Amino acid sequence: MKSLVNKRDQRGSGTVLMAAVMLIAAMVAFICAVMIAWFGCVHQARSAADLAALAGADAYAIGGDACAAASRTAANNSAELTACAVDSNGLQFIVRVTVRVKFQPQVPFGPDSLTHQSEAGDV
Repeated sequence: MKSLVNKRDQRGSGTVLMAAVMLIAAMVAFICAVMIAWFGCVHQARSAADLAALAGADAYAIGGDACAAASRTAANNSAELTACAVDSNGLQFIVRVTVRVKFQPQVPFGPDSLTHQSEAGDV
């Protein structure tokens, strides 16, 4: 019995297969790298919001401007303060802040920033 497929007809098919496998592997690696970087940005946003809220609460406790302290702390942690509020009933207070962190790397059709809220105070 003769083979229905001639060996010469298959020349180069291994190259095409390996090129496709390498392309898929590169795409998966890129997506994983972007996701890992975004998880880092989420951690950065949470940390910056927590630190800004704590700095604002500390400043308010000693009679300073809570929102100015929170804004400086957010800026020092590569974040932008987008909202700040101080709620006080005379004895207790809460400083609520919202910060925004830009996603790096930015990809087309993906989000460009992340916001996170945090609060601190004398409760």
